Amino acid sequence: MIQHSDRSIGRQYMKEQKLFRRYGVSLALATVGGFLEAYTYVTRDGVFANAQTGNIARMGLNLAQGNILLTLRYLIPVIAFMAGVTLSLQLRRLRQDWERIILLLEIALLFLVGLIPTGSLNMLATVTVSFVCALQVESFRKFGENAFASTMCTGNLRIATEHLNRYFADKSRTELNTALQYYGIDLVFACAVLVGYWVTSAFGVRAVWFSLLIPAALLVLLRREETR
Repeated sequence: MIQHSDRSIGRQYMKEQKLFRRYGVSLALATVGGFLEAYTYVTRDGVFANAQTGNIARMGLNLAQGNILLTLRYLIPVIAFMAGVTLSLQLRRLRQDWERIILLLEIALLFLVGLIPTGSLNMLATVTVSFVCALQVESFRKFGENAFASTMCTGNLRIATEHLNRYFADKSRTELNTALQYYGIDLVFACAVLVGYWVTSAFGVRAVWFSLLIPAALLVLLRREETR
């Protein structure tokens, strides 16, 4: 009985892994990433919360200028991002159903972000988005066997261009297809930024709730995979 149960759990785990490694799911996650990038820019003081390069650069600049309080301000989202990565790693280590938990966390936290008014609490909103982006980018990081990022573009752009140059050198169709897939992820991200800008301009802080449609749909797909 125990061995049969273990085999069933193992098969279910493989199904879930296959679901989240589908290219279409990667595009859906990139849509969330692009939408959130536009959302925080429009509603939260022109901040990009998805990646931390800008915050780390601002930390260095403010530290050089002796602005200790501003340095600490930019440190907070960096710590939130680190916490999100850490939580993802721990959930993957401890829980068989970690994908579901992370999607539910993403939905709950982004729903709360939509309740935070603009103004003095903008930092809380952007830090929460940074935490969510860290959860997502660390948890769902491959299509097929290819590593990618769903909340930032630079790494995808680099890898895509590497594969494109290999295609020019070797004329391998596989290299071209892989390059186009990576470029496709960044293109979808850019389109999501465009749509996110329009939607957020129209609906304000609650526009973030539109991004919940994708993790909710993934939960439905995950449930379907479990019942097969």
